[in-house]
Amino acid sequence: MRKIWIALLVVIVAAAAYLAYIKFSPNKFSDGFYLVPSDAVMVIETEDPVKNWQTFSSGNIWQGIKTFPPFAEITKNADMMDDMIKANQQVFSFLGQRHLLISIHMTKARDYDFVYYADMKEASKSSMVKASLISLISQFDYTHTVRTYNKVEVNEFFDAKTREVLSVCFVSNYLVCSYNKALVDKVINSSQAPEFQLGKDQRFTEVNQLTSANGLCRVLINYKTFHQYLGVYMDDVADIRELFSSLFYTGLDCSIEDDVILADGYTIVNDSLSSYLQALSVSGKASTDAEKVFSEKTSFFLSMGFSDFNTFYENLETVLKKEPAEYDAQQKNIKKIEKMLNINLRKNVFSWIGDEVAIAQYETDKLIGNKVRSIIAIKANDIGLAKENLNIIESQVRKRTPIRFNNIVYNGYEIKYLEVKGLFKAFLGKLFAKVEKPYFTILDNYVVFSDDPKTLLMTIDDFNAQKTLANKQEYRDFRSKFSDKTSIMAYLSPNHHFANLKGLLHPESWKNSQKNQQYIRCFNHVGLSLSGDGDRMRTVLGTHYVPWTAPVEVVDTTDNEADTLTALDHFYIRNFSDNMHTTYYDNGNPKVSMELDENVMDGVYIEYYDNRVIKVKGKYRNGIKNGTWRYYKPDGSFDYKEKYINGELKKPNLIERIFGGNKEGSEP
Repeated sequence: MRKIWIALLVVIVAAAAYLAYIKFSPNKFSDGFYLVPSDAVMVIETEDPVKNWQTFSSGNIWQGIKTFPPFAEITKNADMMDDMIKANQQVFSFLGQRHLLISIHMTKARDYDFVYYADMKEASKSSMVKASLISLISQFDYTHTVRTYNKVEVNEFFDAKTREVLSVCFVSNYLVCSYNKALVDKVINSSQAPEFQLGKDQRFTEVNQLTSANGLCRVLINYKTFHQYLGVYMDDVADIRELFSSLFYTGLDCSIEDDVILADGYTIVNDSLSSYLQALSVSGKASTDAEKVFSEKTSFFLSMGFSDFNTFYENLETVLKKEPAEYDAQQKNIKKIEKMLNINLRKNVFSWIGDEVAIAQYETDKLIGNKVRSIIAIKANDIGLAKENLNIIESQVRKRTPIRFNNIVYNGYEIKYLEVKGLFKAFLGKLFAKVEKPYFTILDNYVVFSDDPKTLLMTIDDFNAQKTLANKQEYRDFRSKFSDKTSIMAYLSPNHHFANLKGLLHPESWKNSQKNQQYIRCFNHVGLSLSGDGDRMRTVLGTHYVPWTAPVEVVDTTDNEADTLTALDHFYIRNFSDNMHTTYYDNGNPKVSMELDENVMDGVYIEYYDNRVIKVKGKYRNGIKNGTWRYYKPDGSFDYKEKYINGELKKPNLIERIFGGNKEGSEP
């Protein structure tokens, strides 16, 4: 990161000349947004930078994240700025109320930089400002030079230690500065060409007027370039770019209270493109009740709400027709499924869907490859009708394909299987396409689908035990910051979702994230809600800061069956063997059964004698032995056990060495 706070210091302290200027006659001053180039990723705005900075810098959030290594120089200069403000309270109290903008721009494929704009008003006409700037910046041992660009004088200050150049100029009544020379030139160009000014964009003006300014600052996001900014950290932004193409701008008024950052404003939807967001924006709202069936282990979920599904789907078809090729492809996919299964989606699916469809992912200890399991919950307006039509679909699937899976009951809930590829994608879009050929069950008034049986079994267990997300107190406290009814409610817990980020970030970012996870996982909850109102959507974004420290690893020295195979594991092995890799003896009996993930042993491992009697049973974790492994004699009686901790065999204690451990023929 550049010397951001030196730049901010220059912007604010340079206004000291304001105390000495002679009052000029009234002038027509420019709006700062007319200086910001239209390709800005985002703009941060504040009317009282000194006071607001003091509020933020004294809070727990800044105190917690300022030790982040890349913030080292920022922290140093921020502390220097704090000391200067404290030493000059009278001057800064007068200078604090000043319009300040910070714009962020992409400078390379994976890099960005900042431009700072401070409204100097009448002081911008005073030659004393220039003299004060030169005097101030010279204190940092910079070499001062002057150049002219498009008739604007640009002062440049070279830092021999860092080889950086700070460019400073006046454009109309604004003091503009940046550590990127090209960005200063771009600002000068845009000030002279209205077609390149962000402030001239009608949609930007709309969101700017809708967004209040009651908090510490406002943040305005430009979706034309925002995906490029995320590309600095993420490996694949194709899906995000497609999502953002359906949006114009978001404006947010940001405030901080009780370690919660809350941003409230509006998003302008691109009504000229076909998109699910556009359809949702005009389809009403609903409460997010899927959290009542999702496990408390939920680390991410997205809920779509509407007055009713048929209204949403009719609106979706209307917007899809704006893109004939996309609409035709979707209709072709639906007709293909209907013909293949001899069903009618409107009658057999749409008729029973209520006012919410949600997808979630659960916390994982480790992620092998990029595979993150998902689970879908669809609220039914008539659960009896849902069961009836799902039975019809299942029957049609069995007629088409001989399914080896027989319906089973787990802890009181029947689990069925739909071997249908592309069903969810046909009417719910790409986000739901990853769940194919799912298992499903019914919990309360929701039909719950997952292509990973363990995820479904875990959901049933936690639902029975009432260990759901809705019953998690810390989640309820955070969720109360948002509207009860929304068109879209997205939730992420960076703390609990951390391992899953491996599948989203490019390798370098993932490696850095592991080193600095305390600065990611400290934001324990992140939420985003969008509530439809035509082509504008009420937008609320919030995050809760909770200091995070790595937990102390406690070695479990107990020896019980739960260390090896749980009841869920046994049920899984008996009923979902298709998800296990099994080798066989020549007589056809199983030899070895192991759970694989991306060709890596991860989970249950069972080895048999040729008469089907278990010989060895234990667990692998990411390719290495972990926990208690038990060994049995050919007659099935217990022989001995071994304890592994992350692949290393735990040595027996003195008593076990003397007496040979547990070899009495029965398990401990």
